[in-house]
Amino acid sequence: MIKIITDSAADIPAKELAEGQIEIMSIPITVDGVTYREGKDFTSEEYYQMLAKARSIPVHAQVTMLEYSEAFRKAIEEGYNNIICVTITAKGSGMYDAACLAKKVILEEQPVLAEEVTIDVIDSKGYTYVYGQAVVAAAKAVKEGKSRQEVLEILRQHLEGYQAVVGLTNLSYAKHSGRITTVAAFVGEVMGFRPILRLTNGELKTEAKVRGDSKLIESLAQIFIKEAANDGRPYYIICADCMDNAQELKKQISKGSHIKCGGIYRIGGAVTTNAGPTVFGVIIPKNIPAQHD
Repeated sequence: MIKIITDSAADIPAKELAEGQIEIMSIPITVDGVTYREGKDFTSEEYYQMLAKARSIPVHAQVTMLEYSEAFRKAIEEGYNNIICVTITAKGSGMYDAACLAKKVILEEQPVLAEEVTIDVIDSKGYTYVYGQAVVAAAKAVKEGKSRQEVLEILRQHLEGYQAVVGLTNLSYAKHSGRITTVAAFVGEVMGFRPILRLTNGELKTEAKVRGDSKLIESLAQIFIKEAANDGRPYYIICADCMDNAQELKKQISKGSHIKCGGIYRIGGAVTTNAGPTVFGVIIPKNIPAQHD
């Protein structure tokens, strides 16, 4: 039996969670002194309203080692002998390290489990549905009766086979979180620049700067059309509280590409807190790296 666990920053919709029986570790977010649990106490859409009304920019913590330990123990008690835990990028959070430590503690406490149970902790090197779609694919494979090794391979293909580029139209949140320096954010706001960020090896790096929202959408579409692998896999649009921009991006992409869109997915509270409510972008299928022995 295989148990799939991930965190709420994967931004997997409720329907896909139910279909794949994925367990979500909820990230705590504090808004004006009150701590909530992402995915439990509010939906993504509700969080956008909370963010707009907040007196100061909210802060989020992380899932702790103790919480991961409890989740692993519960899964083992329920009869699962294979646990696959996928976390948000280790370069953006300490949750990967927390899950690894939880695994170590459990197997050291009960050495016999090391022979009976496998716990795979995977650093997704991603944010939001960039790794959410990989977890959904892995959960589908579990439901189909695939082996642990087959599920891990499907997970790897989806994690390594997609990349993301996103655009920001409001720089204050990224400035506050440290994703963009204060000087760069100030210059961007004054000049009307919009940064395009690419998720590379677990980190968001500024790839380009354009002026104005329309140019931002056009540039994101051009990157997709130039780079997307046309091999039957879909692409995904991601957005926070800016559905109009997301739909326009999809429209622009469809003008230059016949690749199927897998849907528009909302970016949740943890990522929106750092990137701002107007972040949007595209998850692009790329050539899948070959497995090396």
